Amino acid sequence: MKWPCAAQPCRRPALWTLLGQCEQCYQHFCGEHAVSTSHTCLTTEEIHTIYVSGDQSRLRKFNASRQTAGEKMISTLIDSINDDALRERAETLRHGMKCTVSLPVANQAYLNMDVVGGRNYHGSIVFEDGKAWLARFRLPNHNAPPVEERNFDRRSEFATYRFLAEADVPVPRVYDCADDEDPSNTVGAGYILVEKLEGRPLAWHEVDQAQKEKVMCQLAAVYAQLEKHPVGALGRLQPSSSLTGQPEVGPAFFDYDSSGRLVPFGPFDNMDDYYKALIQHKIELIKTGEIAPSAPLDQYLVYRSLLDCLPRDEQGPFFLRHVDSRDANFLVDLDYNITGIIDWELAIVTAKGAAFQSPLLMYNLGELYYQGLSTPSEDEKRFAKILQEETKSHELSALAAQKLHFRVDQVIETNPDDRNFASVFSGWWKAATGEQAFDWDTWHREALGKYGDGGFTPSAA
Repeated sequence: MKWPCAAQPCRRPALWTLLGQCEQCYQHFCGEHAVSTSHTCLTTEEIHTIYVSGDQSRLRKFNASRQTAGEKMISTLIDSINDDALRERAETLRHGMKCTVSLPVANQAYLNMDVVGGRNYHGSIVFEDGKAWLARFRLPNHNAPPVEERNFDRRSEFATYRFLAEADVPVPRVYDCADDEDPSNTVGAGYILVEKLEGRPLAWHEVDQAQKEKVMCQLAAVYAQLEKHPVGALGRLQPSSSLTGQPEVGPAFFDYDSSGRLVPFGPFDNMDDYYKALIQHKIELIKTGEIAPSAPLDQYLVYRSLLDCLPRDEQGPFFLRHVDSRDANFLVDLDYNITGIIDWELAIVTAKGAAFQSPLLMYNLGELYYQGLSTPSEDEKRFAKILQEETKSHELSALAAQKLHFRVDQVIETNPDDRNFASVFSGWWKAATGEQAFDWDTWHREALGKYGDGGFTPSAA
């Protein structure tokens, strides 16, 4: 159980999906209580209705309440940080070089993308010699995992940056890392101290073709560097426990026991075992009511279909994959030179076919999510050609032109509460089977006949 339901006296497992993770009250709920009268916050459907209605009054009211909750969360984090201890730690790492620490207050931080981005809050550390660092803290938001997993994620990101620096990939240097709830961490909250890079986030939709091709050539060089650094197992990197200093491969994902402690899965020595363990884990979560409470049978049949049609198994070697390769995570200067690639928090060492797909910034996500199409975008096609030209590797070029692993990942993580559930699955189905058309009702009827209901009858939805 990842979280217990916050509704009293219910102690059933809370949902892993956004339906059960409320960003208004920052509590977790089971499938029943997420939409019950005991939880008075707006539902995801009500929020969607507000955004598409054009009712500016309701939208302002909702955004104001959302900002109030967000600022309260940021204030909770800042209150847990000892800024004097942070300054002393930074000065010690710089051998006594004096510095100034700035932790922007909540109402200045909430809408500042340089301070609050995704899951994290960033304080600034500026030294007397002009060098600047960021102090990166995990926000205690509605989808923050329990402390053991937060610490694992942070250590993984730290080890990943160290690995990438050795591989000569443009990333910020990291200097220190500490866990949440560690008595020896005088700063209080867990953190990473990381170099602040020059550059601005890439805005892919604003660049012209020549600028795109310049970025693509640099990405081809990054792919070539990563290919030179294979790893022996599939999982997520962790700092070394030996004197060699080389990062080690740890678990790929986690479950939780009845007391909320982590249950690791992996590392794995082939892609099939990883996918099968992950999908079977998801099926177990359907059984406990932690995912897909509205349509457990639909989710079960989707997972069984995935198990029967996985991508070609790969035994290794394995390679590092950035799982959030949106344009905002590529920093560039005014001439579109990449100054750094950031936000490797959830990076995973995986099969070559998954690691060297085109970056997410090149995908046509409208086609992917809303139309269920499986065709590569024009940017993906051009990047595949540039990879061939720059690296002389037909294999890398061919892998970049595909995104079957990405589609599998999306199907695994998309649930029936998501309005794109059927279209995401249909896109994978067409790509995996080669069929040009997909009808949900026909597929569902055939899948039910083939796999049975797994104990998830339609009436349980």
